[in-house]
Amino acid sequence: MSEQTITSTPVNAPDVLMNQPLTRQMDVDIESTILEPVSHNYSTNTGGTTVFQLPAKGVLRARDALLRFSLTSLEADGSNAYNFAVGGAGCINRITAKIGGTIASQSVRAAHYLNIKQNFMSQDKKEGVIDGRHCSSHNVELNVASGKIANTNTDLSYHQLYNPECDQVKGFGNSYNSTANNRHQVQISKCLSSTVGQSPEIAVRLGDLFEIFDENDLPTFAMAQVEIIIEWNPAGLIGGQAANKLENPLIDSLIPDAAVNAAPAIQQLGTVTMDLPTMLLDFIHYPEEERQKISDAIASPGGMRLDFSEVLYTRGVNPTATATGQISSQHILGMALKEVKKIYIAKNYDQFNTTGNTELNADFNGIKTHRNILYNQFKSQQIPGESWNIFINNNRLYDRDISNPLVQHDYLSQCRTNFRVPASYYDTSNYNPQTNRILLDREYGSGVIGAETLNAGMSKRYLAGSTNYIGINLDKYNNLGSVVGNGMRIGSSPIIFDYNRLAIAANGAENGGHLASVNLDFYIAYRRSLIIRPLGADVSDA
Repeated sequence: MSEQTITSTPVNAPDVLMNQPLTRQMDVDIESTILEPVSHNYSTNTGGTTVFQLPAKGVLRARDALLRFSLTSLEADGSNAYNFAVGGAGCINRITAKIGGTIASQSVRAAHYLNIKQNFMSQDKKEGVIDGRHCSSHNVELNVASGKIANTNTDLSYHQLYNPECDQVKGFGNSYNSTANNRHQVQISKCLSSTVGQSPEIAVRLGDLFEIFDENDLPTFAMAQVEIIIEWNPAGLIGGQAANKLENPLIDSLIPDAAVNAAPAIQQLGTVTMDLPTMLLDFIHYPEEERQKISDAIASPGGMRLDFSEVLYTRGVNPTATATGQISSQHILGMALKEVKKIYIAKNYDQFNTTGNTELNADFNGIKTHRNILYNQFKSQQIPGESWNIFINNNRLYDRDISNPLVQHDYLSQCRTNFRVPASYYDTSNYNPQTNRILLDREYGSGVIGAETLNAGMSKRYLAGSTNYIGINLDKYNNLGSVVGNGMRIGSSPIIFDYNRLAIAANGAENGGHLASVNLDFYIAYRRSLIIRPLGADVSDA
């Protein structure tokens, strides 16, 4: 990104650009625009790029701007569905905002970061809004097996939580399934059609991808050319093998079963075409006196300043083990002289190196810990025996290493609001088989005790421990947003993250091996300033 020395003091942005309630009334006009890209290409094998140029009119209501697109399956009708975690938003890899040719903001692995952000939302919003926009699947229901009522059985597994997109069960008061066996198929409204124009449409808010768009409106009428560049993730590989599908925004709509420590019988490649994406934009036309304030601020010698949060992505690796034991790693994150606000960390076993590929379908007490055929790459798996700490400005942030998932969840929740996922999605109690039976793990022949089939429930196998993120909040006050000084200014010493985990060699049917290296994905939010001038823009960390 371009970074310039500020020679004159920039003028603060007028209040109408700050996404905050105004203390005065005014009349405004709203203009809605459906914008087509100036260029677009997409291949299921390699992904693609789409470029939008925003018109120079009004003030863009940035956080409500929508990106709309749809995929068409190259396989059988209804055979592919969107992943449970982020749905169709998983098609987006990187998104960049340019102003006058200068990169103002960029989000790398945008869909994975979106998965972190959306889990701070209420369950109702995830089910009612996010799932509707993205075709993701966050629904949670309670199954009470008929055997629980008929036999007053106290077994925990007779009342379990489950996601109805991966488990359709015959339970007390439910009629998803007229037979005694579980069914595992995503509802048709979230599946792709093989007919152009009949697949569900995906709508993603730019404010969910860009922090700058979530925090500020953009006065496009007085700015240089604004471009939005989207780089798409590839989907299925034409001519490839379905069994090798590991990173893909799509999953099989008919969710396959798998024996313990064995590969699921994946049938679909997930090959697709993409229609022409469009943007849905709202422009606010303020009264002349408000527009003049904005124009004067931009034309001032120092330009107009908008403070925002940028998210930097980097990756570290906790190395492969050769035997059972503690594996430690230290990760230098840098960020010297920057004002850091939040740090989020995702952890997943590597699936592509030799050991990771050998352990690809490993179970740990009935839970798939490596490959996840419902979430694919959009997850963060709880790792056995993990602990961590972080050093900032040469000081240990916590007086002792964080190893308790409850404490870790509390620190994560401090980053925004409560991190809202079912308890077993976050903490498996070190993969305790009894604790995790709160998630559906079996089926009952007509609900009769003794007629159960273990591992028939997908909710436990793939959802337990799948959203175990780490979060570190360095803001003084969350409600102050990107105000200068609200974050923590890093000195000349880099941020250092220490991570430890327990590697476990394969041990019988219940443990398929956990020696593979662990990839750590770091998403570091830090404050930046966008200086808007009549012919362009500069970005500064000052």
